[in-house]
Amino acid sequence: MKKNPQTKARKKRVLASVKTKSPQRQKAWGLIVLPFLCCLPLLSNAAPTKHHVEMKEHVTKSEVTNEKRFSMSETSVNDTEKEMIVIRGNVKDKKGTPLPGVTILIKGTTIGVSTDVKGEYTMNVEKQDSLVLQFSFIGMKTKEIKWTGQQTLNVVLEEDVSEVEEVVVIGYGTTTKKDLTGSVASFDSRIIEESTATSVAHMMQGQIPGLSILAGDGAPGSPARLEIRGVPSLSGATSPLIVVDNVPMTSDFDINELNPDDIQSIDILKGASSAAIYGSRAAAGVIMIMTKGGGRNQKPVINYSYDYSITSLVSDVNTLTTDEFKMLVMEAVRNGAKAEGYDDITKYSKYSTFAASDFFGEANTPWMKYIMRDGSKQQHKISVRGGGSSFGYNASLGYTDELGQVKGTNYERYTYDIGFNADINKWIKASVKVSGTLSDRLSNNAGLSSAAKARPDIKAYNDDGSLYLHSYLYSGRTYYVVNPIIEMEENTTESEDHNVRLTGNLEFRILPELTLITQYTYQTRKGERYAYQSSRTQAGSGYWGDQKGYGRKTHSKTDSKEFEARLSYMKSFGENHRLTAVLAGNYNDEESEYYTLSMTDFPDDYVQNAIWQGANPYKYGAVSGSASGSVLLSFVGRIEYKFMDRYLLTGTIRSDGSSKFSPKYRWGTFPSFAAAWIVSEENFMKNSRWLSFLKIRAGWGKTGNGWVGEYGWRTLYSSTDYQNMPATIPSQIGNNELKWESTQQYDLGLDFGFLKNQRIRGSLGVYKKTTKGLLYPFTMALSTGMGSTSVNFANIENKGIEFDISATIIQNKDWNWSFGFNIGKNKNKITGLDAEYISAPGQTYLTNTVIREGESLGLIYGFETDGVFRSQEEIDYYESLNPDYQYQEQYSYRKTIPGDLKFVDQDGDGRVNKVYGNHEDKIVLGCSRPDFEGGFNTRLSWKGLTLSMQGTFSYGAQKAWTAEANQFNFASTGTANVLDVALKRWTPENPDSNYPCVRLDFYNNDFTDFSVYNASYLKIQNVNLEYRFPKHIVDKTKIFGNISVFASANNVCTFTSYPGPSPESWSSDAIQGASIDTEAYPKTRTFNFGVKVTIK
Repeated sequence: MKKNPQTKARKKRVLASVKTKSPQRQKAWGLIVLPFLCCLPLLSNAAPTKHHVEMKEHVTKSEVTNEKRFSMSETSVNDTEKEMIVIRGNVKDKKGTPLPGVTILIKGTTIGVSTDVKGEYTMNVEKQDSLVLQFSFIGMKTKEIKWTGQQTLNVVLEEDVSEVEEVVVIGYGTTTKKDLTGSVASFDSRIIEESTATSVAHMMQGQIPGLSILAGDGAPGSPARLEIRGVPSLSGATSPLIVVDNVPMTSDFDINELNPDDIQSIDILKGASSAAIYGSRAAAGVIMIMTKGGGRNQKPVINYSYDYSITSLVSDVNTLTTDEFKMLVMEAVRNGAKAEGYDDITKYSKYSTFAASDFFGEANTPWMKYIMRDGSKQQHKISVRGGGSSFGYNASLGYTDELGQVKGTNYERYTYDIGFNADINKWIKASVKVSGTLSDRLSNNAGLSSAAKARPDIKAYNDDGSLYLHSYLYSGRTYYVVNPIIEMEENTTESEDHNVRLTGNLEFRILPELTLITQYTYQTRKGERYAYQSSRTQAGSGYWGDQKGYGRKTHSKTDSKEFEARLSYMKSFGENHRLTAVLAGNYNDEESEYYTLSMTDFPDDYVQNAIWQGANPYKYGAVSGSASGSVLLSFVGRIEYKFMDRYLLTGTIRSDGSSKFSPKYRWGTFPSFAAAWIVSEENFMKNSRWLSFLKIRAGWGKTGNGWVGEYGWRTLYSSTDYQNMPATIPSQIGNNELKWESTQQYDLGLDFGFLKNQRIRGSLGVYKKTTKGLLYPFTMALSTGMGSTSVNFANIENKGIEFDISATIIQNKDWNWSFGFNIGKNKNKITGLDAEYISAPGQTYLTNTVIREGESLGLIYGFETDGVFRSQEEIDYYESLNPDYQYQEQYSYRKTIPGDLKFVDQDGDGRVNKVYGNHEDKIVLGCSRPDFEGGFNTRLSWKGLTLSMQGTFSYGAQKAWTAEANQFNFASTGTANVLDVALKRWTPENPDSNYPCVRLDFYNNDFTDFSVYNASYLKIQNVNLEYRFPKHIVDKTKIFGNISVFASANNVCTFTSYPGPSPESWSSDAIQGASIDTEAYPKTRTFNFGVKVTIK
């Protein structure tokens, strides 16, 4: 039979498109108006239903035309003559369990569908003799099957242990693990699916070598600190850039704002050869996160999960009882009198305060019970996803309600994500997405520290049930003892935040191998705070003056608008050559504003206490604020070349122009180059039975940091008051020579796999990262009248080694057991210094950290001690060493007594010099940077039961718990309780103690090694037990596709010798880092219970 020439031409076009590989990737963004969203499940009726099973294999031309008209696809005149066929079937795993969400593509094209909740699919294609279908699913081997006309095509997928073909998001595109040339780590997708961690940071902690995560202070809604391969800078961009759905987030974005159930994949760009594609934003690395989108040819799939958590303190907090408190306070008074030379304590001026009959009370108040509680948290998460042949949609909503462990604290949050994608015609695709969070946090001035410091001898309530304030006289003035319950109830801050991200995307298929993508993103982050302190609180009364309350209103807002155009090209030349290229331009405009208004003296504390009802402006500054803006223009290029499926080359270049720098240094250029050799693809390796995969990769790249404030190079002025007249004063000196920080990084890595299907796999990598011209706000001399100016200051070097390995130990029909381990070591040092800096450049006062040439950040700086003085004879010996000075007391009226810490004279002059500004007797006491850190995980499953565990560890870091140093001192005013460690104090009856004696008004401002501890730890982060009900039982409900229940524990157990609240505490100051622990809110242990269901 003679074939129609038009049909032959069409067939050639179809076959040509099959042979052409395309890099296009389905993206899901989203913005749907609510009425339209409600109708989406109805639209999905275009997807196959049971009725379609009865339809004929050959679809008529008119039906095809109608279907395409409904899906908005354009049809040419010749297309009316196309004959379509239907391919259908199901996809299961080796156990016979249906796999929903499997992607089925015609090889070489982007034409495809996904399986529904039953694992079934139906695909309409043009009739042809044969074609190749690709079946892919996360965690399973991609399977290619040649279709030769059969009516039904059922497929069984095998678990992909090697995972080398898994897609990785690398910025401005994707690749596979096999084809990576740079240092990129992918977070285990199974952990994402199975984890019941209450936040993304908790879920990721310890699972990626080189990624350090400290998960915050445990308070409701507290942020996390992330660090990739060490500290790259001293200011600004010390945390990695977070990119969500190809959209860079603003600098104040917290990864915990994301709903873990919405996340599809997480990839970490660690090496500069990978991160350089983001240029000046990527000096600290990049975390790429893709969220789940809508599927094609899929009925609505509804997923719902609920979990309830109970949180409690990891450890008890033990303070002095009333009798112990009275005993130690009076002991401190006696020691104070002795130190000032009084043999008769009654002549000591401070004795009368404590000897007064009304100073001590007779209560034994359980403040911890009144202030603290077991916290709780409940989360609801619901999502719907589906689509027709030419569109997909998704919508999700998450709700979190968390009650903190301090009474009166809570955190409420809504997360939402709505997306829609559609094929406008054969050549144009469109998608929109809107996502965001709304949160409300209530905090107060009470906490673990205020409950622990509350005097146990003072009662909490009057006899009539009202709250009690205990008064006492000091120097002729009436003071009050702080009642923590009043601080809890009447010193509160309410915070409301609304963060929105809107993204629109158009994708134009210009040629089979050439695609243009345009994207516009608008982000806004708005925060409102109102703090009120009643007249019965310490601060609200003006520290027990006549002030009638204090209120402060704070407003902040950041708007970011970004437009991006990206041209992608991918083409294979013959069988051995493949070229991929990307050209992009990006324009970002960011504006922010901030202001506060403070008022005092309100009509009453409970009703008329809105900010506008305050009678008087706050005398120490009623109004403050700022507004700023900046623009970033970027051009990006990348070329990837693959030869013979084993030799890989990648080159990128990015040029950024920022308004934060003067025109002379406005532009920065950031290139990178990487190469890889897949040794296991060589002929001499292909027959190896024990080595299934081996790749060697190397790379070099340059990134930058332009975090100098929006007007870092300009001279700034601020308003002030001069003799009751408005005036302006310079607040910042401009610097026209200010340049970009420049970070260069070298990478060398080895990826390997052993045994069949890479049952043992891992990687080993080394790197060296050097940042030059560190940006820092240099403190000006007081004589200039200026605060600071931005300068390029010194260099910092990070170098390290990373190793990870994972193995599938058991894998059969019923049992599966896998294990993973990673470890990393990072060492950094500062170079190019012109002096030694105490705490920060330009600052002259002494604090507890130091920056030194050739040494690491995070140095702990202070006085060395040698136990305590145990006798007066010992003290007399040391006092005789230098007749002109006391040995360690700066002031002559204060003497050293037995039980005081014994300081070490470092320079041998017979004294310890504590004069302000002098540091000749101070030394480095330790370093907060660990020698190495890492994590581990294991997963054991038997039929529908899965047990998994994650853990982290860190070794070699030191930390100063400053809270302990002051547990041996009492104050004359505001006398507070202390922890029961004070009972271990030195006394004549306890002469062997290494703890100091208790003192009065003897604040331990002299930072010493007494409070420095080893902060190494091993932590079991998460244990999760989940049971998935058998498919045959779930199917009987005829409603649900999957049902599972789970129980888990987070922050299960930490093994450490560190006595403070947590060895993971940290500071946002890059110089100080994690060296100082002033944390008052302890870590919490969470027990979690929940259920997950999928509705058909």
